[in-house]
Order: sequence, then structure tokens, then C-alpha cells
Amino acid sequence: MPLQLFLNELSSPNTNLSRAESVGHLQNLVATVRHARNIDRACVLNSEVPLSNFRLSAGETISSVRNQGECVEESLFLKTINNRAPMKLAAPEAGQIDPDLCEYRIQQSAPVCGGQVALGLGFAHLLAGLGLSLASHELWLERLIELDLTTLDVDGEVASAEVTARNADCPAAIDHHAQALRALLAPTINDGAELWARRAELLPNLVFIPRTRAQIEGILQGDPILEQAWIKLSGINQAVASWKITKGPHPIFAFNTRPESKSRRALAEFKDANGYKRIFSQHCDLAPTECRIHFIVETDPESHVIIGHIGRKLGIG
Repeated sequence: MPLQLFLNELSSPNTNLSRAESVGHLQNLVATVRHARNIDRACVLNSEVPLSNFRLSAGETISSVRNQGECVEESLFLKTINNRAPMKLAAPEAGQIDPDLCEYRIQQSAPVCGGQVALGLGFAHLLAGLGLSLASHELWLERLIELDLTTLDVDGEVASAEVTARNADCPAAIDHHAQALRALLAPTINDGAELWARRAELLPNLVFIPRTRAQIEGILQGDPILEQAWIKLSGINQAVASWKITKGPHPIFAFNTRPESKSRRALAEFKDANGYKRIFSQHCDLAPTECRIHFIVETDPESHVIIGHIGRKLGIG
């Protein structure tokens, strides 16, 4: 499941603000979402109302600011985001937990919105995601927001608990949560053999040529290259997933990739699954080792990446 972001509807100001303040809220929200994409480029932005109707102040919405020609860059970025509304559309990703049997409220003692139902922050807790708040009150600057959770089990028994939801109001807050979120997103893979066996499940946008099977299955448990291989392969997979949404000219990778030099291109020539020789020039590093991943980006029959090499730098043995 990709990283789930949930707009905190309670952080929307219910008073009139200056135009500059409304624009500032939008710019900061976009900067925060952009930073979250460094964790997972396939992240989903959930809101209770369509994103364009999300309120920036009593008299302004994202749509009204965009329609005035302000925040052009931010407007274009929002079009690339995978977003959905209302929030109940995220319910199937809760697994066997029924969100309708869970009620989240801001704690009664909170300085603002005490006792009010918290949809966005509630879903952020339920799906181990991240709430996104406008910096409209000091409470919404907190990294963790305390909530009262009331649940109803199948036997009609009511239970109460105090829980916390992750919250971010700015890019720096994303950095605060990054390690925990990456740990939740990363699957537990014991060795290369398991990674190969689960490749279709975990890396659906990647195609592996036959020679890579032995390379991947040869990575043993505890080998540091296993984590690096997963980080880069999943990063390539996520870049393709985002590319399918944005329909841009090429995928945007979260790390440096580069073509092989002309003098070394022949070293990156391998037979694909159909037996045709192809040059897998584009590559990235598996730092801090000298290992590399070489690949080809393709659009036919749909956007995908073909992996041609996972191992030591070509030409050095």
C-alpha cells in the first residue's frame, strides 16, 4: 500500500484571511506534499472534499486561489498528485478493520476543536499514514496529535482509547516522520531469493531479463546490498507508477541515474527475454558499494522499466 496522506479538515480556517495568507497556506501545503513524495512517489492524498474545494480560509478554497492565476507552479504540481475524496474511499485499505466502527475525536482538553470528530487525523491513525494540516493554529504544528478513539466490536461492545496520529504542517515535519514511515512501507525481505519470488507483487512496473535472476537470488541474508537493491528497485518502480499518472515525457527518479559513457556502452549489452541484444545504458549506484543497476525505460505496451543488471560495476569483474 502506498503512503496515505490525509488532509486535516479541522485545520481549515473558518475566519476570513488576507489573500496573502491564503496563498501562503496553499504554497506551504504543496511544499509539504512534495516533500512527502520523497518518501513514496506513489503516495495518495486523501481529503473529505474534492481537493479543489478544500478551504484555505472562510472565503478561499484551493480552486479560488488557482483560478486567479496565483500559485501557477503549485497548481500544476497538484495535477500530478494521486488524490481521492471522500476519505471513505480509503476504507478498503484498512483490511478487516471497519472504519465505520471507529470514531476519532480531538481530545476535549485541546486548545481548539476540542471534542470534534477528526476525519483526516483519524484515518491517518487507522491506516498508519500521515495527517497534513494547515498551520492555522499552534495545535496543528504538533508532530503528533492526541485523539480519543471509540470503537464498537461485532458484539456491540464499546471501547475507548487515547491514540496519536502523525501530523505534518511543513516539510520539516515530513523529515521528522520519514524514518518511521519508510520502515512501515518497506516489506520484510529476508534474502534475494525472496525478493525474486515476490517481484511481481512488490515491483509490478519492472521486468527482469533472465540473467538478473541469478544475480538477485545470489544476494544472501544480511548482505548490505539487499537493502540497497530494494531501495533502488522500489524507487524505480514508484517512479514508473507516478509516470503513469502524470503522463510526462519520462519518469522522474528520486535519485541520480545516468547513461553509460560511449566507451563503456558495449559492456551493458545483454539479451532480453526474447533473445534480442539490447544496451542497458541507464544506471544508478548501489551506494556505498561499487554495484550498479542497469535498465531500459519503455512505453510499449505500457510504461515500464526493464532491469538488465544488478551487481558489480560492469568491466571490473
